[in-house]
Amino acid sequence: MLTCLKIMVELVPMAILITNASEILTMTDGIGIVKNAAVLIEHGKIKAVGDVKPRKRDLMTINARGMVVCPGFVDSHTHLVYGGSREDEFAMRVEGMSYEEIAKAGGGIARTVESTRAASREELFSLGRHRLRRLVQHGTTTVEIKSGYGLSLTEEIKMLMVIKKLKKHSPLDIIATYLVHSIPRQMKRRDYVDLVTEEIIPEVTKRKCAVFCDIYCDKIAFRRKESMRILSTARTYGLGLKMHADQLSNSGGARLAATLSCTSADHLEYTSKNAIKAMCKTGVVPTLLPGATFYLQHKKIPDIKAYRKIGAPVAIASDYNPGSCMIYSMPTIIALACIVFGMRVEDALYGATIMGARALNLEHRIGSIEPGKQADIVILNVDNYKKIPYQFGEDVVRYTIKKGRILYGENR
Repeated sequence: MLTCLKIMVELVPMAILITNASEILTMTDGIGIVKNAAVLIEHGKIKAVGDVKPRKRDLMTINARGMVVCPGFVDSHTHLVYGGSREDEFAMRVEGMSYEEIAKAGGGIARTVESTRAASREELFSLGRHRLRRLVQHGTTTVEIKSGYGLSLTEEIKMLMVIKKLKKHSPLDIIATYLVHSIPRQMKRRDYVDLVTEEIIPEVTKRKCAVFCDIYCDKIAFRRKESMRILSTARTYGLGLKMHADQLSNSGGARLAATLSCTSADHLEYTSKNAIKAMCKTGVVPTLLPGATFYLQHKKIPDIKAYRKIGAPVAIASDYNPGSCMIYSMPTIIALACIVFGMRVEDALYGATIMGARALNLEHRIGSIEPGKQADIVILNVDNYKKIPYQFGEDVVRYTIKKGRILYGENR
């Protein structure tokens, strides 16, 4: 008899055969539906997809009859390591205060900076580990985690070293990003930009504790010229480039991302059609964050029709953070992409898998189900893919598999 769902961490079996899947979403040609098929996993990698006849007898079998098999979800934008909580700001917003008004009154990012600075590395590590377990339960197998709540050399390094430790102790692929998030209250803009370019970025690269540098380019954060200087410095030190762009205004962030050929530009609510074309031309992955738009009750949404017309596929991610999106479930984010942004179900699923992988420069290894790729797979308790967002709010994840290792599922 099946017991209750629970987290499991098993030794990697020599082989796993997932059989009788109602649909396998390969993400190799669009969403690439293969019906009534199987997936063979060997040594942590995908060996075969389709009508599989394994020769080995010593393999574990998962009967996925009536279920959908999908690549593990890739959450390419989170702020998962932080201290404190901001539920009072949530209450203020539902009573009518805007995100900008709360920030000007001393809330917002500055509030979380205080709480994160007050927390020890051990406390932040414990909180982060707990949050990662919850991500696994909802099918996430790869996650990007940003710093940005330190705003000083010592505190940003503290956050990044916590992320580095989480990476060491978690079965998930964790990508660390140094985020230039805001300007400390006690510093002038120019002085903080100098600190970032002359001290923090060199120390981050010296300690090898981040893959990317991200900057918040918008009317309440950094200006275009400041963003250019910081990202150009990050590039000279070998960091990949990302941007928070055009969330609250058409700040020119997306155009700058195109100019610098950033790996991704995220948010993009106010991005123009011409800027979308520029990103498409230079290979920037547009990353949309429907959870934040929904959580903040913003009326402005990205120009989904423009992306579709231009032929620019997008990534979607959670933006999990304590102020503007407490949603960490990627199936919920997929549903919100459809409900709030009007995305097609196929595009939302594509965005949560292979496009999320591209937003982290990992598409060669993860994000699709094809021979040779890492065996990162989620098995969903629905009989067709359209039910993933349709059953909004329901826990549809039956198994989460990472590198051929079952992290979450039903234990017999």
